[in-house]
Amino acid sequence: MFPPDPTRKVGFYDISVYQEALERYKSVANMVKQKAIENGEKIWITFQDGRRFTYSDVDRFSDRMGSAIIRAGIGMGERVGIFAYNSPEWIISYFSILKAGAIPVTVNTAFIKDPLVYNLDRPQVTGLFLDSRLLDQFLQVADQLPRIRVVIVIGTANTDRLKFGNVKVFSYEDLLKEPSGAEIYLDQKWKDPAAMILTSGTTGKSKVVVETNAQFIATALDMIDAGGVTPESRIYVYLPLFHIMALDLATISSMLANASMVLVERLNPATFWDDISNYGITHFHAVGPIFEILLKQKPHEKERRHGKLIAIAYSSKEIWDMCVKRFDIRITGGYGGTEAGIPVTSPYSDVVEGRNPPGSCGRPAPPFEVTIVDQEDRPVKPGETGEILIRPKLPWVTFKEYYGMERETLDAFRDLWFHTGDLGKYDENGNIYFVDRAKDAIRRKGENISSFEVEQILLKYDRIKDAAVIPVKKGSDEEVMAVIVPASNDLRPEEIIDYCIENMPAFWIPNYIMFLDALPKTPTGRTEKYRIREMDKSAAVEMTDYISRRLSTKHRDERQRSKS
Repeated sequence: MFPPDPTRKVGFYDISVYQEALERYKSVANMVKQKAIENGEKIWITFQDGRRFTYSDVDRFSDRMGSAIIRAGIGMGERVGIFAYNSPEWIISYFSILKAGAIPVTVNTAFIKDPLVYNLDRPQVTGLFLDSRLLDQFLQVADQLPRIRVVIVIGTANTDRLKFGNVKVFSYEDLLKEPSGAEIYLDQKWKDPAAMILTSGTTGKSKVVVETNAQFIATALDMIDAGGVTPESRIYVYLPLFHIMALDLATISSMLANASMVLVERLNPATFWDDISNYGITHFHAVGPIFEILLKQKPHEKERRHGKLIAIAYSSKEIWDMCVKRFDIRITGGYGGTEAGIPVTSPYSDVVEGRNPPGSCGRPAPPFEVTIVDQEDRPVKPGETGEILIRPKLPWVTFKEYYGMERETLDAFRDLWFHTGDLGKYDENGNIYFVDRAKDAIRRKGENISSFEVEQILLKYDRIKDAAVIPVKKGSDEEVMAVIVPASNDLRPEEIIDYCIENMPAFWIPNYIMFLDALPKTPTGRTEKYRIREMDKSAAVEMTDYISRRLSTKHRDERQRSKS
């Protein structure tokens, strides 16, 4: 059975194992079919509501739904969005889109208004799997998305509200009951898209990253290599499936490893250790402040009551050491992103023996070259900070392009290297450490936020004359600060927050508001954010409590409206 047992070797897989993976499974859709043959009636997904799906179930249902998509009129190469919370339906929808020869577009469930329009309009989505609980968010912007002509509703909802224009509306459950009536498509190649995923912008709009089949399969194998994932492993998937970490590093990886996965809708810190213990979890993935959230919980009677537990994750040395000591876990380390998967990590033999230095990302994985350079693209010495650059050793194991952004794609691959915009350094043993982002983006609770996009929404408010958004460090995480030049002297922070709540995702809303008479500018009129970062920010007003109260009120009102 493929892949080889990663726990029975020292060091990384040989690159030939990656080559074999790409030869065996030339696409994600093909892998689903092959793994159903290899694993048959073995349970692959256990959902939080008790439902269980075998490898064969997932293959059969995604065949049926893929056929239904074709009959609904979705053609080869069209983009189909998935705007839904974590569920088996999400995963089956994803595979069905690929089997229809279309391209899945993941959609952030927190998006509303302009960000939601952008997530769906930029990749030119024509079909949509829509969670019924997100119907109101979609209807707010539906008239701005004239390309969408097919909507498949997951769950129960008044679909009459979706009947407008030429939109065809279907029930997911009804389509799944229909027998297959059209040929599915399994002939994708390595370079063909496996997904289109939005990543935060730097100095401009967010980019739609076109992920390849080869990238998804190589990254999945890399996670098997680092985590020691075997057919006996049970993966806990709680991160949102619209991000690459849950979709590829956890979900696709568990299938490639012939393992099992336990899927829940979202992280619940209060029940996390119950789930780890009760389900017999062996692996979980963590980003951003997940470890800090768990550390802040009161000691749980089950937080050490588990077998060998591997966290496929990265954290600072301090947090790493605290988690290993308190929770009795092993941490892989790792560095990567939407564009390249995880090109830096540690082999399982180092992870399980604790030989990978706490706080380090690890070393380059077999399919990649990684270097760190100064501002003139010259390699730095150990201990010196520079930009992390990546280059694939195998074809198509990094992203294909930024969709519709040829200039940005070419700029990213300058000098035949992918320039990540992230800062890092080596130690004397070749271990790589992440230092900071050179990009103008904010990392908040595991989400990347484009400061540019937050600024654009703020600037639409006629009471704001100018705005700049910067990160504010809070532990190992970041919060959002909006620096505002008001159009009138009576503008209050609460008024800005009220506007933000109605016009942007909750995780974009600035926790801090600071007023200035004017923003520092270059002679050509560009905002000098480095000067804002250096300013005394004691005058900034923290709005966390106000935001919490307003969001609670908003959610309560929305629940009451939905019941009525």
